[in-house]
Amino acid sequence: MSSTSPDLDLSTGREEFGFSRNQSGGHLARSMMLSELTILAAAVVLEAPLSSYKTAILDDNALGKPTFASRDKSLRHLVQLYGLDPSLALFRVLRRLAESDRESLPLMAMICVFCRDAQLRQSFELVDRLKPGEVLPRERMEEHIEAGFPGRFSAAMKKSLAQNVNTTWTAAGHLAGKATKTRAIPRARFVASTYAMFAGYLFGLRSETLLNSVFARLAAIEPQTAIAHLSLAASRGWLRFRHGGGVTEVDFSSMLTPEEERLLHGAH
Repeated sequence: MSSTSPDLDLSTGREEFGFSRNQSGGHLARSMMLSELTILAAAVVLEAPLSSYKTAILDDNALGKPTFASRDKSLRHLVQLYGLDPSLALFRVLRRLAESDRESLPLMAMICVFCRDAQLRQSFELVDRLKPGEVLPRERMEEHIEAGFPGRFSAAMKKSLAQNVNTTWTAAGHLAGKATKTRAIPRARFVASTYAMFAGYLFGLRSETLLNSVFARLAAIEPQTAIAHLSLAASRGWLRFRHGGGVTEVDFSSMLTPEEERLLHGAH
């Protein structure tokens, strides 16, 4: 079994947009830290540089941590999970779209972390196979992690990893329950769908391949829903979209810097 989602081979890079090829993700220590990200989104202005997040966490103690060491640890984990840097398109657009719909933040945050965390990517292979309502014992996730990363983690670390990734999938709506986790389907919102398609676009996916990709499954949308949501996003001026005559064209250039456009087009 692959240690990453079969749809998301990061061997060709994409780090310039915020993807990460690191084989040790933030879920080794925490879940996706959604509550901390929500606090930072309110405390740090849109488009602020990484230094502003550092100031908010370390100097202003925006996260309310009891010691400087715990503040520093939170900062390191959040940078690992999200980048916290507007020069990374994945994070910059996450912040920008979250301003339009805060209810979409859990799904968008998960998609961002999915692009940066090898353990979360691998864990989705299991979650994605479950039927709605099917129970997911923690031990089954531990076995799945072992299959993806054989011999790499101790029993205690696999237990912690399983708990952390399951917490993230629960926060994002793909799992439900506290002690007992069951498969759930998140409610598709057009802002989260747009972000999912944006992430896939950055990765290099286009047309029908994008609409049927792992990014669509992360947002829990079928192709027709993706089309409807992209059309709505296009009406807001967020992107250009054309669908008809067997042709689907998506263009997120309006969300990219000129340098990002050059890098993206140069990658094809």
